Amino acid sequence: MAPRRRRPWRDRRGGGGSRRTHHDKEETMRTIRSHALTIALLGALSAAGCVLPPPPGQLVRPRVEVLAADSGATRYGESAAQILENPAIRDKVRALFGPDWSAGRAGGLSAAAGQFFSTSSAPRTLRVGDREYLAVSGCMTGACAKQRGLVLIAADGERLLARVDDGGFTLHYGFGPRMTAMTPPDRLLVDAAWGVLR
Repeated sequence: MAPRRRRPWRDRRGGGGSRRTHHDKEETMRTIRSHALTIALLGALSAAGCVLPPPPGQLVRPRVEVLAADSGATRYGESAAQILENPAIRDKVRALFGPDWSAGRAGGLSAAAGQFFSTSSAPRTLRVGDREYLAVSGCMTGACAKQRGLVLIAADGERLLARVDDGGFTLHYGFGPRMTAMTPPDRLLVDAAWGVLR
């Protein structure tokens, strides 16, 4: 008996291959849309400020707010020169800058600290974290782009922090009860205020 010949297989439903192809394209488009939506949502959350907390032990820059002008901002004077020479804080200012107050020196400032405030803006009151400070900012006359200074005076006048930028070098200073050196949080505080007042 001769073997039975088989006819080539055909999809008896007619056009099934094209339907399958169409179905695969739709499935691919659905997948692409769903991934695009996920990426868009992640982008929106990032833009909205969804920030993870820093790792334990990492310092966080404090929030700085410039408060409305009031009479408290001028209690020591209306310019850096008046404030830094005010009898109520003059000795603390000199202790703050130490040997850098009177003259430039190797390893310190290129000029006396007071010269970095020879041109100044009006003092302002800042809230840094949960404390208020009087901010005194200035620069060396004729060299404001490279030689600038900032002094922060705590509300009670007992604690002073400062930053001086001297032609590409930055020096930090601190003075106050039980303060023997600038701590990393103190530096971060001064730098945060500096960034807001620039």
